[in-house]
Amino acid sequence: MTHASVQAPPSRAPGLIRMPGPLVNKLLQLGFPMGPNVLVTIRGRVTGEPRTQPLAVFSDEERRWLIGTFGDTNWCRNLRANPDVEIRHGRRREHLLARELPRAEAERFFSHDLPVGITHLPVYLRLFSRLFLRATAPEMKTDPIAAAQSHPVFELLQP
Repeated sequence: MTHASVQAPPSRAPGLIRMPGPLVNKLLQLGFPMGPNVLVTIRGRVTGEPRTQPLAVFSDEERRWLIGTFGDTNWCRNLRANPDVEIRHGRRREHLLARELPRAEAERFFSHDLPVGITHLPVYLRLFSRLFLRATAPEMKTDPIAAAQSHPVFELLQP
């Protein structure tokens, strides 16, 4: 009898995604518009040290979310352990509290809220977002149940 190998969740996004990180960080610090991307600071779950990286915040008129596009990576685990988060774009800073969506709520998010979460973007960014998600996590568009199992979703709330 053979057992399927179980892959450990990735600790971080692929290198190709991380490579432009320092440049993206600097542009976001200066307030350069980069679609839904902002600088997100989360305290490390082991060290307690603040960790800042660019992440996309999806939103509609009332709610905002962070999605673990590459699975349960380090920033997701850190946010789960330390739900206080700061988002920053240029000089604008906001302190928020993250709440991880339970599985059923995440399924609904991938079915209904995710498509709405990009409609406020300009057409070219909507197209890019759809292509990016289709290339990196196709189940987010096609299989909400599978997406909810492998991609954590955090709602950002006022404290």
